Amino acid sequence: MTPEDIRRYQLDKLKTLIDHARDRSPFYREHLRGMSSKDLHDVADLSAFPLTTVEDLQISGNRFLCVSQSEVERVVSLQLPDRPETLRRIYFTGHDLERTIDFFHHGMTTVVHPGQRVLILMPGDRPGSVGDLLAKGLGRSAVQGFVHGIVHDPAMAIREIVDKEIDCLVGIPTQILALARHENADAIPAGRISSVLLSADYVPSAVVNELQRMWGCRVFSHYGTTEMGFGGSVDCEASAGYHVREADLLFEIVDPASARPLPEGQQGEIVFTTLTREAMPLIRYRTGDLSGFLPDPCPCGTVLKRLGKVRGKVNEMIRLRSGDWLGIADLDEVLFALPGIVNYLALLTRGHDMDRLEVAIHTGSHAKQPGQEGILGTLKRVPAIAHATETRTLILEPIRFSKEDWITTGAAKRSIVLKHEQE
Repeated sequence: MTPEDIRRYQLDKLKTLIDHARDRSPFYREHLRGMSSKDLHDVADLSAFPLTTVEDLQISGNRFLCVSQSEVERVVSLQLPDRPETLRRIYFTGHDLERTIDFFHHGMTTVVHPGQRVLILMPGDRPGSVGDLLAKGLGRSAVQGFVHGIVHDPAMAIREIVDKEIDCLVGIPTQILALARHENADAIPAGRISSVLLSADYVPSAVVNELQRMWGCRVFSHYGTTEMGFGGSVDCEASAGYHVREADLLFEIVDPASARPLPEGQQGEIVFTTLTREAMPLIRYRTGDLSGFLPDPCPCGTVLKRLGKVRGKVNEMIRLRSGDWLGIADLDEVLFALPGIVNYLALLTRGHDMDRLEVAIHTGSHAKQPGQEGILGTLKRVPAIAHATETRTLILEPIRFSKEDWITTGAAKRSIVLKHEQE
């Protein structure tokens, strides 16, 4: 297979998709008015088609559907906890779910081997949920997957790792870091965990490095969204970028402001098109996530495109009064490198003439708390914070230590909370 073979395949799927969506979806009948598959001579021609947004999903809902409700096997409702107006529903047929199982089956063959056991620290209590689909995909490689769910009790999860002789963990980065830094973590025999797959949130290099150091395991990363059908792209053995699920998804990188397509090597917003989705195809859907295609070949020899590290969301980057941009990824990389920290909450308060950044730290139950000055000094290693404090447009408030752990389910990504002084 060559890149040209993949482009020809994707072009053929695109043409079928465009006509199918215009014929069956009330939303795309209007959205793509005056456009058809005849406008596509190369996959690059897709850039002339209009983008689809989160707001479109919220407003138009089931008008995206290309099948009858009776053919829908799974509906996922997505809602940000503090913004109920953001509710959107994603629909899947049985065939849509099967394609995700197939991706998980093949994607996990690098992470685990036949006969091994995987503890899935992701939602999986319902048929068609991400944990359920992953367990089914693993089963096709003679790997046993146990769905634990989101970690609410680290001690319980550690007991399950020991009792079930787990070889691999799949979960959210902060939650798996909390297991590694928990007071009961010594109960896990040395060498027991051979691999970890991190997903559902930004994957800090600091967390990857810490897990490798503490457990001596291989650490892989996965990038995907519910809208993609849960699976989007995943590391290979070389850990040199995310290999894209090109059989089912066409990825683009566009300028977040102009939506102009960007060449390989440049950072921009990830936009994707579902090539094989039956229930709810999405054409040029804006994810808001920042990344870029890596131009050089992967050491593993694949012809699949590779995404670089996903750097968070465009709309969650905060512009400080100094003009610098600050995001949760910037804080993750410096804070999680400090011993004992398993989670934190960052609040930026915008005053009339000054920004104030407050950070609340949650440490493991037995961990010695890092000192105030050490944490503040670490924060000042973030270029945006360093410049803002030097220009006296940002004040770092004293660090607050909290017994509360801010559990995330992966449905809503972690971000810096922004408020205004008058609030």
